[in-house]
Amino acid sequence: MHASDFQENDTAHEYHADNPDFPAKTIVATLFIGAFFGYLNDTLLNVALTPIMKDFGVDKTTVQWLTTGFLLVMGAFTPITAGVIQWFETRKMVLFTQATFLAGSMICAFAPTFGILVVGRMVQAVSAAFFVPLLFNGILSIYPPNKRGTAMGVITMMFTAAPAMGPTLSGIIIDHTHWRVLFGFTAPFMLAAMLLVGKYLTVNLSNISRPKIDMLSAVLSIAGFGGLVYASSNFAHMPLLEFILLFAASVLLVGWFAHRQFRLATPLLNLRAFEYKQFRYCVVILAGAIFLFLGLELMVPMYTQQVLMLTGTATGLILMPASIAQAVAAPLFGKLLDKKGGRFVVLPATVMLVVSLAVLWLFLRIDTQVVMLTAMFMLLALSVSACVTGETHGLNALPKMLNPHGAAILTTINPIAGAIGAAFFVGATNIGEKLSSADMPQQAMLDGIHLAMGCALVVGVVVVMFALRLKAHQK
Repeated sequence: MHASDFQENDTAHEYHADNPDFPAKTIVATLFIGAFFGYLNDTLLNVALTPIMKDFGVDKTTVQWLTTGFLLVMGAFTPITAGVIQWFETRKMVLFTQATFLAGSMICAFAPTFGILVVGRMVQAVSAAFFVPLLFNGILSIYPPNKRGTAMGVITMMFTAAPAMGPTLSGIIIDHTHWRVLFGFTAPFMLAAMLLVGKYLTVNLSNISRPKIDMLSAVLSIAGFGGLVYASSNFAHMPLLEFILLFAASVLLVGWFAHRQFRLATPLLNLRAFEYKQFRYCVVILAGAIFLFLGLELMVPMYTQQVLMLTGTATGLILMPASIAQAVAAPLFGKLLDKKGGRFVVLPATVMLVVSLAVLWLFLRIDTQVVMLTAMFMLLALSVSACVTGETHGLNALPKMLNPHGAAILTTINPIAGAIGAAFFVGATNIGEKLSSADMPQQAMLDGIHLAMGCALVVGVVVVMFALRLKAHQK
């Protein structure tokens, strides 16, 4: 069927999925491939940093720019995606984004110097910033509200499982080949996605309104959100005064950005989406869940390697069941949300989140059994997966005109909440370790972890309080 045929047939349907001839699943799958690899790249280099340091002769602080810089650029550029997406046809936008990611991967794969490698990562990050909003907007245009949960459950899997899979996957590749292969192996998948987009994505999935892009807002967004991600990601390595000044300056810039959006006739990011209570509650729940999960995903390896004295391979095997469970359960949670509503899924999930945090707090010891630790972390991962599925509930509360902005807001939240969560758990653990009176380094480290887990419980309770405000059925 030709593009004109789809356009003609879809005029009678409010949503593309109502048209039986529209290849909804194929299009969502092609959009998902790009978004999945974008989020996989958050953590794909974690295991590869050591061999990269040796190859280029750089130190730990310098090599961290490969991960910190990626998060910084992704977090900084995501807020402007809402406006940019409305300037171009979906097909052209997706193909350009995929081609940009592919170009970044090739730059990294053949980088002759460390500086060129960083540039390649930045190019990847710009494309990653657009992948998820494009996927969000595609799903919101294709499916009606009562059918979005299942498709959005796949996105939930990407948010949680993809970053968790990164270290395991990169460890296998590094052990058997070379770190450059990490970038080369994504190329066939991206090329296949581009071919599918070129063939099947023949309908525009968003209105081309070409809104005026306020350049001052764009600068404030990049500087403010980028500064937040950078400061949070480097909290453990920066002098305290430098961190406080950078974090405070970033918050001020974000505040200026937010204030300006309410004064503009055509805001870069329409923050009036927060006027819808159900969306606002879901943003807080999502931020809390990502904050806790990505923070604990960083802390658990510290615990297994520095307290239990396990190897990196053993740590990866402990985390792997959680990734598998999330990949399987996320679409099921989405389907359940379609049938029963957001409150039915999210409220029990937040309670389970608090329970799993309490169990971890009580049972993380010097002699904790590996099987028990694996089960506890998998319970935590499943509860987070169900919480993140609630983003569908929040987006369903918005009118169509705010869909691109709601998607951009949710996508912006992820890297910022994750970076702050990681920094918080590292910082709280270090403080607890210094305050500990234990003689054994293992016990002192464990005392720090217990302090971090106690603080995490408070965050978990706050998340439950917001989940209690979700409506059983949206009108």
